[in-house]
Amino acid sequence: MRYTRCAMLLILVLAKAAPGAAAPYPNVYGAPPEVLRGSDWFRQCLRVRDAKPPRQQLPAQGQAQRCDAAALYGDALDAPDTGAADWRRVHACALRTDAHGVLAMLYANGEGAAPNLALATRHACSIQSPVNEMKSRVQRLGRLAKDAGRGRFDLCDDVAGAALRSACGAVRTGRQNQQHEQGHAAQLATLARGWSDKAQLGLALAREAAQHFARYRLEYELYGPGTGSRAARPPQREAQGAEFDRFAADVLDFEAGRLPRFSDSEFASLEQKMDAAYQQWMLARPASQPTPASMHKDGVEKTQRAWLAYRDAMELFGAIRYPQVPGASWRALLTARRIRQLAALENTAGR
Repeated sequence: MRYTRCAMLLILVLAKAAPGAAAPYPNVYGAPPEVLRGSDWFRQCLRVRDAKPPRQQLPAQGQAQRCDAAALYGDALDAPDTGAADWRRVHACALRTDAHGVLAMLYANGEGAAPNLALATRHACSIQSPVNEMKSRVQRLGRLAKDAGRGRFDLCDDVAGAALRSACGAVRTGRQNQQHEQGHAAQLATLARGWSDKAQLGLALAREAAQHFARYRLEYELYGPGTGSRAARPPQREAQGAEFDRFAADVLDFEAGRLPRFSDSEFASLEQKMDAAYQQWMLARPASQPTPASMHKDGVEKTQRAWLAYRDAMELFGAIRYPQVPGASWRALLTARRIRQLAALENTAGR
């Protein structure tokens, strides 16, 4: 997913070896090495300084150097069917480009190569880091050496800087949302077994439209550029995942016979209220200047279009699977929810 990928690239790009002169080892900043020489973690770095991968893992002479280990690692994490060959490709690229952050995780987790905590530690000690971050990372690798069951090693577990903490939070949220989304997809696929091909296609289109709208809403209405402090924002998982949860819950309700019941006049009234709320929000803001919550008009307009596509897809699915329900009921169900979302948007922008 895009949020996962962008944040992971930021983390791993910052963890790459610096070009030019050789970096210090351990590659810490914030304290002179003389002060640290008596530390257990510092001595642990020194013990593995000369650790090298087996000869068969070393890149061949003249092998092409152009590859992006961080991008490949992000792809491998995001793909649902990543196999051993994919991880070996990541490992080979990371070796050629000396991507310390990628190599530390690959060797610690046994991805693309046999687990090797000495090599993982050497690469972890080569990532330019504040002292406390380096200390925490190296100590955790030391604990993994004593207890292989402690779980997966991830650079994000030890980040100290605010920028990287934010990026790591986006990475984890992206993974959680992806897993959550995949779980709902599997649940709905099981539910739809035995449906007609047309009904299964309608469900797939409605689910895709719901996900598309959820992502637009997250990006443009809840987390626009510069949207205040993270502490003031609702959790991403809550904001985006709520749309996935609601769609899956809707389908379960429909199958249980709890179908929407709105009249044409009720829909017309709701449509009028929504149009008024949307137009009021758009007219009250400059064309390009962000609101106090950094929500741009064009972003909200894009989200509204994504929502309209979602509403149309839901109506199409309903017409196929539940032909006894009039189209106005499906439109009214989602329009009532969109009115509440626009009201919340207005409240946030007015703070």
